Amino acid sequence: MTFSDETLMAYLVGNLEEAEAGAIESAVEADPELEQRLMALDPFAPVVHGVFDQLPAAAPQIDLPDPLTAAPVPPAGSALRLLAVAASVAVVAVSATFWATRPAPMGWAQQAAIYQSLYAPDTIAVLDTSPEALDVQFAHAEERLGRSLNREALEALPGMELKRAQTLSFKGKPLVQVVFADAQGQPFAFCVIRQGEGAPNKDVNEAVLSGLATATWAQDGFGYMLIGSSDQTDLDGQLDILTTTFAG
Repeated sequence: MTFSDETLMAYLVGNLEEAEAGAIESAVEADPELEQRLMALDPFAPVVHGVFDQLPAAAPQIDLPDPLTAAPVPPAGSALRLLAVAASVAVVAVSATFWATRPAPMGWAQQAAIYQSLYAPDTIAVLDTSPEALDVQFAHAEERLGRSLNREALEALPGMELKRAQTLSFKGKPLVQVVFADAQGQPFAFCVIRQGEGAPNKDVNEAVLSGLATATWAQDGFGYMLIGSSDQTDLDGQLDILTTTFAG
């Protein structure tokens, strides 16, 4: 069975039905090439590999008494307890190394940027952009998000063609990714996450994440993010409209 990259991505973010997800898992067990494709598409695989690359190549050295100069040999039961303690120390040492060297947890904006960095013009060229498809997508996204996405304003963004509204999730919070194509067919994205009451407001912060120009801000319990197609993308035109449209 052949699986498209979009289907594999849907599997990675948990958007497939149980039967289809099971079919992919069964196929991966028997097809090393499919497993490599899946790993290449998984935005978190490099993070996992990075953690294990930082673990020490050899187990920590533990100084035990020299059997030739140590005190009289204890009973067999005591020796077993000593070995158990030594083994526990080794496990704790390896565990401490892992937790000390693991990367800091990524926030929603970083993970959204990683996901968006996998997009290419071909990814969005074949999307169904019919009014009927967009109606369904926006209705579902707004219901999950609990607020309007101001579709009319999004469709009117200068130089942008609206392609899709996709509902994702980050730590149980609904995260909506609205995808666009610019005049050259390059992918853009506008993301909204429901952070909940009490979440702090944040001014616009521009940064390069996963090789893409981004702008993030937060207001009234929602976080917002605009993602360009490269690290050199000028976001100012779209950003001015979006920060005004989603002012509250």
